[in-house]
Amino acid sequence: MDKILHFQMSGRLIFGNGAVGELPAVMDRLDAARVLIVTDPGLVEAGVCGRIQGILEDADVAYETFDGVEADPSIRVVRDGLAMAQDVAPDALIGLGGGSSMDIAKVISILMTNDGDATDYIGSDRVPGPGLPKVTVPTTSGTGSEVSPIAVLSDEEEHLKKGVVSEYLYADVALVDPTLTLTLPPAVSAYTGVDALTHAIEAYTNKYAHPLIDTLALRAIRLIGGNLRRAVACGEDRQARYNMSMASLLGGMCLGSVNTGAVHALAYPLGGEYDVPHGVANSLLLPYVMRYNLISDLERFAEIAAALGENLDGLSLRDAADRAVDAVMQLCQDVGIVTQLRELDIPEDAIDEMAAAAMKVTRLLNINPRHVTEEAARQIYRDAY
Repeated sequence: MDKILHFQMSGRLIFGNGAVGELPAVMDRLDAARVLIVTDPGLVEAGVCGRIQGILEDADVAYETFDGVEADPSIRVVRDGLAMAQDVAPDALIGLGGGSSMDIAKVISILMTNDGDATDYIGSDRVPGPGLPKVTVPTTSGTGSEVSPIAVLSDEEEHLKKGVVSEYLYADVALVDPTLTLTLPPAVSAYTGVDALTHAIEAYTNKYAHPLIDTLALRAIRLIGGNLRRAVACGEDRQARYNMSMASLLGGMCLGSVNTGAVHALAYPLGGEYDVPHGVANSLLLPYVMRYNLISDLERFAEIAAALGENLDGLSLRDAADRAVDAVMQLCQDVGIVTQLRELDIPEDAIDEMAAAAMKVTRLLNINPRHVTEEAARQIYRDAY
């Protein structure tokens, strides 16, 4: 009751099947006659980028495309994209793709109008002013980056993921069209979907949990529990894709106000050192961190179990809370997500180093519902091994 909520999101949200058709009106509202599309080579090859380019051409909006985004992008990718943006001098940017493309677009945006390098703004509230107008167009259902004030970059020197967190990273327009996810491969659908589940569960259980955000988080959990299996097994199912896009959006809306916790903190070394995709790392670690956090609030974990569709009749509070972990583990197994670190060829003797690296992510560990020591981090990794 004593928690003060600070809630903010994108300046404008457009959601629904066919929403990309609103792009001309969006560009007109932003007074953008020339844009830079920030995306990855896979979306260019798949024709998704071409669909966006065609819409812009029909609206007489000039564009250039930076397609150098890679999975879990490094600071180098930001610099490459920024160099192109400075040559193009766009009026606005479009971040098209998963979290990586949207994050890179958001960081390029602020670097176009603020001095310095991306490394100058790592941390919270270090960006001095707004960037160029930016439109986020997700093609996956997981990161929630379309409505978050966060961009995650890989520091290749320290082998660690790092976050830029600023109100100036919110998109001017978040344009979410579930039809863009219809051709998403099953594996990507699986781990991005559990990434969205991680956002919702960590937002619902961390120290900053708030009743207003709880409603978003629980709705996201219910949607994922009821639709992820179908989205993975039958990717052409428009209702499942629609519901997963909504769940990802809701999870992303939790991030600016409440954020995540130890799952993300422990996932960062996996991506930074071993190039494990962010969603895969989160998905693998989620049930193990949930098990560790369980005693912090049995009632909330029981509510998560109920939201995931578990029958809790006749169970004690502790047994009901345990069902949340079991339900997440079963969901991960059903959609084919790896559940052990050894399956990713991570050596067991790397655990100590990863635990030490995770302890540097104090921004997230400090809001985890249960205090995480370095030994506790090691034990979570061992359990997951």
